[in-house]
Amino acid sequence: MIDFTTTPRPTSEAELRSIQDFAYELADKSRYEEALAVCDWLIEDASTEVAGYRERAAVKDHMHDLEGAILDLQAVTARSDREPSDFYTLGKLLFQNGAIRDAVLAFDTAIALGQETGVLYYTNSSLLLRAAAYLKQSRYAAAVADAHRLPPAY
Repeated sequence: MIDFTTTPRPTSEAELRSIQDFAYELADKSRYEEALAVCDWLIEDASTEVAGYRERAAVKDHMHDLEGAILDLQAVTARSDREPSDFYTLGKLLFQNGAIRDAVLAFDTAIALGQETGVLYYTNSSLLLRAAAYLKQSRYAAAVADAHRLPPAY
């Protein structure tokens, strides 16, 4: 197990990203307990709390713990509600978990934030998955409308 008692907190985005990458590398090697411990360590400090929840959601998704990943991403979006990628990922996980209505709401937010910030990747990806969610709900006109909003050959 990793000893965090002497590990300094990250002081830059690059250091934080490195720690998040390390947690995911541990998960990729099925060292889940250690990966979660890294994320929990990040969550313990207010300056890295959101990043810790975000990474723990990724680790839990890797572990196929959709409910745990959803809870962590809900914690992220409750604390930091301006990042389209968080709502896109939350919507994707909710969709996978069968919570279609909640997935649509998450995609709605991702689309709105993506358009606000000009991050079209999450806008387009959310439109595509929201169209799939609408199909699951038998809302065919809404699904077609979303599909028509996508760029050609998307």
